[in-house]
Amino acid sequence: MKRKQFVCLEAGCERVIEANNDEELVRAVQEHVAEAHNSFELEDFILAGATEVDCGTTGPPP
Repeated sequence: MKRKQFVCLEAGCERVIEANNDEELVRAVQEHVAEAHNSFELEDFILAGATEVDCGTTGPPP
């Protein structure tokens, strides 16, 4: 099974966020960016930067 993954691109932050689908990923990334960086990330940008990973795989894409 594949999951969606996004690595936060804010300076100094390498938070890896995984979700089961696009909607969950967008929600999780937007929550992280709002709370951690007092900012906002557009859905299109999140989805364009997302990768698919096998379940249980975390970390920045190679």
